[in-house]
Amino acid sequence: MRIHRQKRLFHKPEDLLEMVIDVENYPKFINFISSVRILKRTNPTPTTEALTVDVAVQYKFVSETFRSLATADRENLRITIEKSGHGGAVRTLTNTWIFHQLSDGSTQLDFSLDVNLKLAPLQFLARGKIDGAAKSIMNAFERRAKQICDEAGDRDVDLRMV
Repeated sequence: MRIHRQKRLFHKPEDLLEMVIDVENYPKFINFISSVRILKRTNPTPTTEALTVDVAVQYKFVSETFRSLATADRENLRITIEKSGHGGAVRTLTNTWIFHQLSDGSTQLDFSLDVNLKLAPLQFLARGKIDGAAKSIMNAFERRAKQICDEAGDRDVDLRMV
């Protein structure tokens, strides 16, 4: 199941990247994430940070903890999150956030989510829900950005990526 969204956000791309890679704070603003534990943090390059993280998710009747690898590439304003390990109902998960700086200082967010579950019936049931979950995630991050990031850009100007 693949989801792709683009949205203009009125915050600096660097601020948004820092907010998204701050995984420890996810339980504060994403209601279905009950806990996050960083197992390992490395800096493979001066502009790259890699985190191995256990994320506990609770959504209706589903409760699951899965391991993921989050990589923040500050030079290219990109975060990639991938499921790591073999346990749980999720077979594969890749989530990408790309923050394109617009000429007025605002950001064009390019968000993608690709998730596959191990069991076909569960995959079938989740098919209709994944779009709603992606919207919920995007809305939660947008609300969080309004709380903690300075505003940037001109809301009266329709900009294309530069």
